Amino acid sequence: MRLIPALLIMTLLTACGGGPPHLSTPTPAPVFVASPTLRVTPAPREISVIGYFPDYRELNPAWTANLTDIIYFSAEPRADGSLDTSRLNEATWQVLKKIKTQNGTRLHLSIGGWERSSGFAAMTADPITRQSFISSLTEFALTHSLDGVDFDWEFPEDETEFANYVLLLGEMKEAFSRHEMIVSVALSPDPNFPLGSFDVVDRVHIMSYDRAAQHSTYEQALEDIQIFLDAGLPREKLILGIPFYGRNIQPPYRVLAYEQIMTQYHPAPRADEVDGIFFNGIETVQHKTCYALQEGLGGVMVWELAHDTTDNTSLLKTIFEISVGRKPC
Repeated sequence: MRLIPALLIMTLLTACGGGPPHLSTPTPAPVFVASPTLRVTPAPREISVIGYFPDYRELNPAWTANLTDIIYFSAEPRADGSLDTSRLNEATWQVLKKIKTQNGTRLHLSIGGWERSSGFAAMTADPITRQSFISSLTEFALTHSLDGVDFDWEFPEDETEFANYVLLLGEMKEAFSRHEMIVSVALSPDPNFPLGSFDVVDRVHIMSYDRAAQHSTYEQALEDIQIFLDAGLPREKLILGIPFYGRNIQPPYRVLAYEQIMTQYHPAPRADEVDGIFFNGIETVQHKTCYALQEGLGGVMVWELAHDTTDNTSLLKTIFEISVGRKPC
């Protein structure tokens, strides 16, 4: 089995767990990228809008006006089957539970992530430690009124570890289904992974970013979705990942939050590139969301919420308004 390409390993720190370093402010040189023409039709149905909230950010309750689901990132599995929640804040849990009660926002916990996955291999290899972990996580989920958990092992190293990962997810799904909670998994769109095996979960969050020089184009998103469809996964389980950050086209790769890009460069809505940084502008995000809606996908997820703006350029607000039919495609 081919392992993760070196370039992907270098850049996935952005995808799950790292905050963007500050870039200097050179003279902007926007490049406009042509986008496909969208059909103007009413939204046929609603889709899930899912946002990751990392433990190292400050929670903004206003986000949940434009979310169906929020994922608190992240707890870590230990090799002995216990659950490390030391990065999570109890005061934040109380706010999240209040948000759930008041707004109906579904609440999930992320497990693992970049540099937080070292315990997966040993824990999943032993049926006893797997069951211990499942019991610990189920108890934690019930105590904290969770609607589900989202797994992100970066990355299994061989076929055995992938097989053990799938066993864990299937057993977790069986345990959670008794309490009407769901299990999701965040995956890179690598056709060399046994992607079809991950049909055991309720949702598959596709990390369709950090993919190439222009790391998250509309065309790349369609290709990534097709990889999962070709693996036999049903459309309704697929959640298209959209980045709320930009990345240099040429190495060394650095990242800049969408909010920083808007503040420093003030790009036009059609712009996806500025000063050598590729990002998803508001029109590209609209196109991706409309694709997910019109093609029957389960929804859209974003990494990560704190990178967004809070004014009329907000990507999250754009996604949500399209998802509920307030803004046509």
